[in-house]
Amino acid sequence: MHIALLISHSPSPHTVGQWRLPGSWRSVSSDPMAFWQHIARTTERGCFDMVFLADAYSLHDAYRSTGEDTIRYAVQYPRLDPLPLVPVMAQATRNLGFAATASTTFLPPYWTARHFATLDHLTEGRIGWNVVTSYARSEAANFGIDDIPDHDARYDRAEEYLELCYRLWDSWEPGAVVADRETGVYADPAKVHRIDFKGKYFRCEGPLHVPRSPQGRPFIIQAGSSPRGLAFAGKHAEAVFAVRHDPAGMKRQREKLEQAAVAAGRAPDAPKILWGILPVVGETRGQALRKQQAIFDNIEIEAGLAMMSGHFNYDLSKFPIDQPLPKIDAAQGIQGQIAMVVEDLSDKMTLGDVAKKFASGIAPHVVGTASEIADQMEALLDQGGGHGFMLVTHALPGSVDDFVDLVVPELQRRGRFRSRYDNRMLRDRFEQG
Repeated sequence: MHIALLISHSPSPHTVGQWRLPGSWRSVSSDPMAFWQHIARTTERGCFDMVFLADAYSLHDAYRSTGEDTIRYAVQYPRLDPLPLVPVMAQATRNLGFAATASTTFLPPYWTARHFATLDHLTEGRIGWNVVTSYARSEAANFGIDDIPDHDARYDRAEEYLELCYRLWDSWEPGAVVADRETGVYADPAKVHRIDFKGKYFRCEGPLHVPRSPQGRPFIIQAGSSPRGLAFAGKHAEAVFAVRHDPAGMKRQREKLEQAAVAAGRAPDAPKILWGILPVVGETRGQALRKQQAIFDNIEIEAGLAMMSGHFNYDLSKFPIDQPLPKIDAAQGIQGQIAMVVEDLSDKMTLGDVAKKFASGIAPHVVGTASEIADQMEALLDQGGGHGFMLVTHALPGSVDDFVDLVVPELQRRGRFRSRYDNRMLRDRFEQG
């Protein structure tokens, strides 16, 4: 199986209040470089495929039409830029991959293509791009945009955006850099091309200012789960991050992605699907259950509602918290997470309970000893299908340390996870493993 770590440059990346938990280095370490390099070294010691750096540009302000609860409880806020973390973490490792998030809705394509080509050089072929189309009004407002395009229009724009980036990355042919000291020729002009791109949304002359990188282009990751998002992922994604709460939901989602890949002319398993889980490991089951309870005890319902309202792009304060979540129109929110909540949770729990569960890590918890967690991971993958997992954290770096020290050796003993790296480049690892 493939294993990646999902994290962001925030005191509470995906579990509200996690900066307060035992095993956390608080929201701002006195030595942030040491913190991030510890995360990198630990995940490489555990032979992880990559660290996945999530990001967004929003303050969750849909709940009660204010961001006060988001600020008060650090609900995925504040959030620092993840891109500078890549060279910091790469310097401490040799094989670990890195995926960083950038939006096709707000950032210029040339800027994105240049940054990711540069990072691919700096990491020697270990960089991936998590392609997001963004969705929140507050994100648009931060970029001076009055009205964010609707869901499908954002994907139409993203299609052209990626096509332009592909053209820029390919504007330097392999072998264009000669670097001949005797003749003084650095690059062969015949192998560096203008692209003269003219599309509906973008224009670009090219070529890219960055020579062809080790991978040629970054490893493409996506998390779209709506019909339009799945079509986009089926065409472009090399790995897909998804969240479902049971094997039946995983199987349905996997089959949809496979159909989308085939419709785009690719093999059904061309996009590797990684399932989000939040492992809570203890040396005994009782210890693990106490850790899980501490996660729930940290979460105020208002914080959970602020987080879920932000992801849904819909004000959930309109509904009573002691009743099931009613049908809502949240067409501009994160469709995959809405579907996960509606299909997996909403008919079984009250809105308040759903909000606390959502804020406890978004992904389903797998709880127990190392052996019990390995059992659960094997069962999920064997029954639901897919290619591996994206680990959501609670205490940082404690939860990562525990997983690497306790669960990874158990998975290796069972022959379900690598014990060494066979490929340094990120794409090769997924294509050949």
